[in-house]
Amino acid sequence: HHSRCVGLPTNLEEAWPGHIYSALAMRSSRCCLALALLSSPAMSLSAVARPALQELTGKLQAITHLERASAVLGWDQLVTMPPDASEARGAQLAALAGVVHEKSTSPELGAAIRAAEAEAASSPWSLEEARDGAVVREARRTFDRQTLVPTELAERAAKLGSEAYAAWAKARAASDFKSFEGTLERCFTTAAEMAVAKAGGREGAEKAGGVYAACLEDYERGMSQARIDELFAQVEERLQPLIQEVLASEHAPCAAALEGDFSVGAQEALSLEVVEAMGFPSGTRGRVDVSVHPFTTSFGPRDVRITSRFRPDEWYQGLAGSVHECGHALYEGQLRDSALPVDTALSMGVHESQSLFWERHVGLSKPFWRWCGPLARRHLGLSEKEEAGASDSGLYGACNRVSRGLIRVEADELTYPMHVVLRYRLEAKILAGDLQVGDLPQAWNEGMRELLGVDQVPSDALGCLQDVHWSGLAVGYFPTYLLGAMMAAQLDFYLRRDPEILAVHGPTGGVDGLIERGEFGPLREWLRCKVHDKGSVPGSMDALLVEEFGEPLKADYLLDYLEDKYRDLYQIAK
Repeated sequence: HHSRCVGLPTNLEEAWPGHIYSALAMRSSRCCLALALLSSPAMSLSAVARPALQELTGKLQAITHLERASAVLGWDQLVTMPPDASEARGAQLAALAGVVHEKSTSPELGAAIRAAEAEAASSPWSLEEARDGAVVREARRTFDRQTLVPTELAERAAKLGSEAYAAWAKARAASDFKSFEGTLERCFTTAAEMAVAKAGGREGAEKAGGVYAACLEDYERGMSQARIDELFAQVEERLQPLIQEVLASEHAPCAAALEGDFSVGAQEALSLEVVEAMGFPSGTRGRVDVSVHPFTTSFGPRDVRITSRFRPDEWYQGLAGSVHECGHALYEGQLRDSALPVDTALSMGVHESQSLFWERHVGLSKPFWRWCGPLARRHLGLSEKEEAGASDSGLYGACNRVSRGLIRVEADELTYPMHVVLRYRLEAKILAGDLQVGDLPQAWNEGMRELLGVDQVPSDALGCLQDVHWSGLAVGYFPTYLLGAMMAAQLDFYLRRDPEILAVHGPTGGVDGLIERGEFGPLREWLRCKVHDKGSVPGSMDALLVEEFGEPLKADYLLDYLEDKYRDLYQIAK
């Protein structure tokens, strides 16, 4: 599987988006993120001797080390490998993937899990051993899901993914959906087969809430389709009228300062200064490189790497990408260092919440631009453009300008949720049998008109062929982007009201004061305690939020944040 993922050329969501690379691997490896198999103390906290647990721990760690070795080869392929080495690298990755799969589904591992379960049954876990209990729980969950997939189906899915990527790239270049239709239909069918198999068959999938709900389990475990329907309905109801009001406003900020002729080297220096201030340990436990598409890779908390992408004619997208990837990297770097699945990132949505917290709630805030504005002007030579919107407030407005667009990855934070809702609707309808794949272009165009007011989608390339996800059988992935945005807003809400944060930093401006001074350490530490250190112990996004804040994921925090921010920026009365 790894050879299929990392062997593909990458472009800004034209090939594998940075975390699709990780998410797809969740289907064929035992961990939450194949590129980020991280941490917890390897030693049990138990006062009771548990030799079976120790034996299981050793087997799981050995698999993690092999997966990390594979991830190093994958990173090298995307960043530094000469192009003529692709075939050999594919063979190396395939060989490692075979070894990992064999160990991850071996009878010996199954026996070790059963022995640890029996050991726990005879001597139940104490409160101090919750993490040990989660080690066994996670091992059972992933072992069962992997071994339930027949070898023939796994091989067929891997082969189809490789073929479908090539077919998608060709169809997109030609803006020809019809040429991709048959392949895409097989992608949806095979993704459904995989999900049903992992659920234990059709009966298990129906018990989980249906085929689409079974697909979700690969990306946002424990999140039901009914919950997503409820949350996304709230987003539609409140955001659609707000978007219309914002787009009709006569007070749109000027974005001229973001465009021009900017040195890539100067952009790299600005991004490096910002991510290092955020806490990225460049040079000691991490490194920053340039790639065609920005992504984050982790080989453990002591080796986390990010890449960025820069354009000479526009500088903010490069900086935003760096801040986003740094958010992912800070999560990876603050997981416990045990090489156990229980100390990996909890889900794709939780991972996205970390990158979006930094990119949006920090990087798109007024206090951030009071800190970063001088840095941007110094690095990029923007001081001469002060009157053209390069002041601190001007840059804040420029980076938050709203527009009605066709492309999801270029969308602003206000319209972006509607792009996700559209994709979620369509893939769920296809799996439910309520939409034929052949009718996808028409349904896409109708959805763009309904949700975003886009009257005409000029081509398939700018419409239903723009995303790579479905060609990789990543059905159920799209909702995690919006779930992550919701969680980021919920975290921001509670961070700003945290009694300890207020007691220590309230007199000097609270969270906004910290951001304005570029003092990001307290924010990073708060996220470590509330999210990162927990790894996969809570079992789901909702479980984590209930444990920390007494409530599950809610859409209101994101919607309140967007309403308050954009009514203020666009001078719209409340």
